[in-house]
Amino acid sequence: MIAVCAVLGLAVGLMGAQSGPAQTAAPQVKVIEMTAKKYAYTPSEIRVKKGTRVQLKIRATDRTHGFKIALYSEGAGESGGPGLKFDPQQDNFKLAKNEERVIEFVAERAGSYPFKCSVFCGLGHSGMKGLLIVEE
Repeated sequence: MIAVCAVLGLAVGLMGAQSGPAQTAAPQVKVIEMTAKKYAYTPSEIRVKKGTRVQLKIRATDRTHGFKIALYSEGAGESGGPGLKFDPQQDNFKLAKNEERVIEFVAERAGSYPFKCSVFCGLGHSGMKGLLIVEE
């Protein structure tokens, strides 16, 4: 009988601990919807605050494109670790036609991070680029 009471007390205590206000909230995600089409990303400039978890939802509307983003900010070199933190760490993604691709990372360091199309898409391919700006 004592054992049953102890188990019930433990169960009630655990349920109370799970629903109490002491739980820490998960960090908020900034969702940015984008499109990729010959020869542009919309939006082509993105601004986020340092420390933000960013979720890019990109849809290629006309054909397959790519999305390659610099992990280190312009002019920063590659010392001290990347400014954009992906899990797993990568910088190049395929964007299949009419499919939404979700790319998630944490913007850990302030700076400018250029991105561009990494799948040849025609004569204007080299101009298909944009910029992620991480602000303090």
